[in-house]
Amino acid sequence: MWSDILRPPKVAPRGKGVTDVTTENHRPIPGRVPVVRPVRPVRSARQEPSWGRVLLTTVQLWGARRLRHPAFLRRLVLTTVAVAAAAVASLQFAGVFSASASTPRAVPRAVRPSVSGRPAARPVSPSPAAVAQSAAVAWVTSQVSSTAVIGCDPAVCAALEAQGVNPGRLVSLGSGMSGLLKSDVIVTLAPAGQADSTLVSQYAPALIASFGSGTARIEVRAVARTGAAAYQSALRTDLAARKSAGAQLLKNPRLKFTAADAAQLRAGVVDSRLLATLAALSTQFTLRVAAFGDSAPGGPQFFREVTVTSVGGATGAAKLTAVLAMVNAQGSPYLPAHSGIVHAGTGQAALTIQFASPSPLGLLSMVLTADIHPDEG
Repeated sequence: MWSDILRPPKVAPRGKGVTDVTTENHRPIPGRVPVVRPVRPVRSARQEPSWGRVLLTTVQLWGARRLRHPAFLRRLVLTTVAVAAAAVASLQFAGVFSASASTPRAVPRAVRPSVSGRPAARPVSPSPAAVAQSAAVAWVTSQVSSTAVIGCDPAVCAALEAQGVNPGRLVSLGSGMSGLLKSDVIVTLAPAGQADSTLVSQYAPALIASFGSGTARIEVRAVARTGAAAYQSALRTDLAARKSAGAQLLKNPRLKFTAADAAQLRAGVVDSRLLATLAALSTQFTLRVAAFGDSAPGGPQFFREVTVTSVGGATGAAKLTAVLAMVNAQGSPYLPAHSGIVHAGTGQAALTIQFASPSPLGLLSMVLTADIHPDEG
């Protein structure tokens, strides 16, 4: 090959008088331009392509030929879509898109769309029975005496125990109100059967509080083991004693009452323990009764709480601190369940005293009197 390129060209004879041009004769023919062929440079040995390059070139050529056919294009599109869908589904299952697919926080929970495009269901509201039970359990936990034995349905007993009530104070009523006479207070749904209703009327005649209505109504009742007749007799005697004690307190110059409070004293609807406590405090302090409190929803009006403020003498807070110390020094049944000094919106200090439920009967069997002094100590 290279010898052909380097060999000088042969010139065919053109007749007489034409001289051959050889390697020995380099003089140009007059009137002609010599023809000189360029010498090609010597190239180095060509490097073999890599397997990856060969494979890529092969695939490109194959694809270019195949893409010319419409049937192959349709199959390629369908295959690509199927592979992409499978990949997205697997990523969603693995949780890759969980953050981006979640509903933005700016959308309220109640109106977040579901997968079907309709609003998601709202949270299920508790049933009336559940609401009544929750309210009854909260009230019993805070208002019923810590020494009272409580008879209750199994669900109510479990809820009371969950709120910290000592299990030793809980008695399951069971079928037929079997635990009724072992209790001081019962917390149960309104009796549904005639037999249960008769037992409740006979041995738990005193309604203290109630929650809910209809079939969801829960009642809190005081138990009278001697029966309804004996209870009603003791109640009438206690009511008369409360009225008499209230009338005497209204005459006490060291106790100041509003017109509404005076009416409640005359009606005998103030707890005997409050009456006795006010009479005892009046022997050392001059107090103003701001209000009596009734904290028994759904039951008859009866006041087991009082709020008092100081009158004259030392500063209000200092005097009420001494009053509170005297109140907390009492023994059962005159030791209140809750007591403390509070400050009203005007900044004036006040003392609250609250006794637990149920209210005992017969504490005022004797006439209530108070040792009244003309001046404060």
